[in-house]
Amino acid sequence: MAGIVTPIVIGYTVQATGSFDVALWFVAAHGLVALLGFAVMGTIRRIRFD
Repeated sequence: MAGIVTPIVIGYTVQATGSFDVALWFVAAHGLVALLGFAVMGTIRRIRFD
C-alpha cells in the first residue's frame, strides 16, 4: 500500500506547497510508523509449506 499511497501524497503535497519539505516529513513519519509496526509485531518467522 505504501508504494501506491506515498507517490500520490507526495505529488499532491509538492503541487500544493511548491516544496518537498512536507513530503520529506511525510516519508519520515511513514518510516516511523513502519518501525513501530515491526516493533509491535514481534518475531518474524518464515511460513513453511512442507
